[in-house]
Amino acid sequence: MRGIVVVTHGSRVLEVNEKFKELIEILIKKTGRDIRGANLTLAPPKLEDVLEAMYVEGFREITVIPYFLSNGSHVSKDIPKILKDMESKFENLRFSLESSLLFNSLVIKAVEEKINSN
Repeated sequence: MRGIVVVTHGSRVLEVNEKFKELIEILIKKTGRDIRGANLTLAPPKLEDVLEAMYVEGFREITVIPYFLSNGSHVSKDIPKILKDMESKFENLRFSLESSLLFNSLVIKAVEEKINSN
């Protein structure tokens, strides 16, 4: 089975974490796909826990989409390390890691709209 996880940093601010959960629900409704949300730090559910739960449910190929604006250390180092560790821990588990949102045309368009509205 194939799955999708959107991963963000996580926050000490409860409202930020709740908004991320809302985002995941919106994505599920818009795509009709089984999408999971996960956090790297500061808030549950942690990426490792989500991936392990998905493995137990039968997922063996998981696309990980970083909800980050750039390919900083979380996207270029921390997430790949977690994925490598999970692949070592669980048999036949494979990941594909997408890039950050930085040069996504819709993100650029959103910033452009903010600029033009001022």
